[in-house]
Amino acid sequence: MAEKLAAEKLEYLLPQELDLLAAEGLKCKLLDLVHHEGDLTLDGREVERVSTPCVEILVAAESAFYESGRKLRIYEPSDTLSDAFKSLGLVAEIEKWSVS
Repeated sequence: MAEKLAAEKLEYLLPQELDLLAAEGLKCKLLDLVHHEGDLTLDGREVERVSTPCVEILVAAESAFYESGRKLRIYEPSDTLSDAFKSLGLVAEIEKWSVS
């Protein structure tokens, strides 16, 4: 997993497996990043499996960034990641957060 912490931009490569086993690690990583300055860009290109708890964690993280006046974006979400959001009725969210 690659990450880069800079003054105004945070980046994090989402793992291939965002399943139930990955949920706790994802939550801890995003909680850590919330405490750094700057907007967060998640690289979603490599995601091959997604669980509902991981989508919920991503939604909560976006809310935390928004409440602190910052943005969370997902760079090139994989089809799997996009489909997981869409199957949960979160089409607007994945489209709003997506960048390429």
